[in-house]
Amino acid sequence: MSEAKTIARPYANACFEVAQEDGSTAEWLLFLEAATEVVKDRAMLNLVKSPGIDKHALARTVFSIANEGSGVAESDERMNFILLLSQNARLEALPEIKEQFQQMKQELEKVVEATITTASEISNESLDTIKAALEKKLEQAVTIEVKMDETLIGGAKIQIGDNMIDASVRAQINELGRILTN
Repeated sequence: MSEAKTIARPYANACFEVAQEDGSTAEWLLFLEAATEVVKDRAMLNLVKSPGIDKHALARTVFSIANEGSGVAESDERMNFILLLSQNARLEALPEIKEQFQQMKQELEKVVEATITTASEISNESLDTIKAALEKKLEQAVTIEVKMDETLIGGAKIQIGDNMIDASVRAQINELGRILTN
């Protein structure tokens, strides 16, 4: 398990618990997505890493920008969460906290996320067909993220959690090369 996941887990669990108690998981996720983008900004990251920075001022800044960017109502819980991360020098963990929170939300809602990587753009009709097939096989709702990777040459790779279906031309060429060299 990576150190980032280990560091993020208790924070993700805590904010997920708070979000569940008041039914605000959707708002929390929007806020965490916005806060993640804030701390990924190069200038903000330099401030986050600066040892002499006022932790309260940093937390207020991150919170204000993220709250405005997320479009959700202000919340003392979310402000306190950012303040806690700032005081513990854990603002850099926000991307992993957001990922873990999102996974917990999807598990609660019985939704699985699939990442489809293709060599070229895929049509909405093809995406709908793939989504329907995955939902039927998994007996769960599926959300799809599409990525492009021209090195695949053709075909697609579908990743769901730790499972990978690699039907790319590149994988087929690699397999053919492996067979021919043996």
